[in-house]
Amino acid sequence: MRTILVTGATGAIGSVLVKDLLEEQDTSVRLLLRARSAAHLEERVEGLRRFWNLEPDVVREPRLHAVAGDVTSPNLGLTECDRRRLSSEVTHLIHSAGEVRLSKPLDQARKAAVDSAREIASFANQCAENGRFEKLEVLSTVGVAGNLAGEVPERALHEPRDFRNTYEAAKAEAETVLLSAMAEGLPTTIHRPSMVVGDSRDGRIIQFQVFYYLCEFLSGRRTAGIVPDTGEIRLDIVPVDYVARAIQASSRRREAAGRIFHLCAGPKDAPEIGALAQRIHDFFAKNGRRLRRLRPVPTNVIRHVLPVVRRFVPGHMKRSLDTVPYFLAYLDTPQTFANVRTCEFFEPLGLSVPPVHQYLNRVLTYYLSHTAEETKP
Repeated sequence: MRTILVTGATGAIGSVLVKDLLEEQDTSVRLLLRARSAAHLEERVEGLRRFWNLEPDVVREPRLHAVAGDVTSPNLGLTECDRRRLSSEVTHLIHSAGEVRLSKPLDQARKAAVDSAREIASFANQCAENGRFEKLEVLSTVGVAGNLAGEVPERALHEPRDFRNTYEAAKAEAETVLLSAMAEGLPTTIHRPSMVVGDSRDGRIIQFQVFYYLCEFLSGRRTAGIVPDTGEIRLDIVPVDYVARAIQASSRRREAAGRIFHLCAGPKDAPEIGALAQRIHDFFAKNGRRLRRLRPVPTNVIRHVLPVVRRFVPGHMKRSLDTVPYFLAYLDTPQTFANVRTCEFFEPLGLSVPPVHQYLNRVLTYYLSHTAEETKP
């Protein structure tokens, strides 16, 4: 019987992963969740159950048990009783908790990424001392490549590079911590997803993140049709169900320890941003959004005009525009992410990355159906 401790269960990836794990008859799941009280902890679990559309009896012990904690605190913020119990029963640990906001001060970004990596590695070693622990899965990001140009390899990165935001910088430092733990013998797999979008089957996702704010921008809706002229630069996106299933499969294979997987579309299948923008624009227009014709302009022009535009838009539109400078930073260096080795590992297990054209409409449909009032002209 496997007992898996999962962090970040309320996030985009963790929420899908935990539901998949609960379908395994030989697996019990323990959730580490931030909670102010026992009642708040139950409330968070109930929110997950509703998202999963599961009956209450499915999320009861012994298959699923939630504990209060904090991945950035010593011993994961667990009570001594919970720490002892979990360290004696946990066979696998999946660390998917993270702060995906790109604009946090560097010290806060480091606390979320680097401190949590240290504490997770420390707790995994505590579990290993009890003899039952098998493997650690850690969610990183392709963003650890920073502004490294060209095709980013599926390995530890030691090349000098700059980072476009504090999220990338902190995640790169966290990988250094984990690679050190791996070198000391901790069986670990690092997973680097690209930009995560909704489920390829129905578009569902528990929370809208960066991609969805970019959709508002790339559709031209927030900028009177003005979008960046991106040339042949690509945007690598990946559906959340593929990422979750890959992590799940990796957790069952000891030979995955020591590997770094790129869970992404890859150089050939990542769409060119210009073509993606046109498809988003056309889909939004077809589904009732009044849009102007797209007008690609140089990136530097948008950088100069954006602060002025932001002053004249309603408050709910500012959130979309606030992501734009971070997005524009990705247009300065052509970059793709190798995934040949990753595909070679997962395809024999029946896992392949769905082509973007097969699922994008489902992702956009789910988004528009859940934001109709906010995006209404």
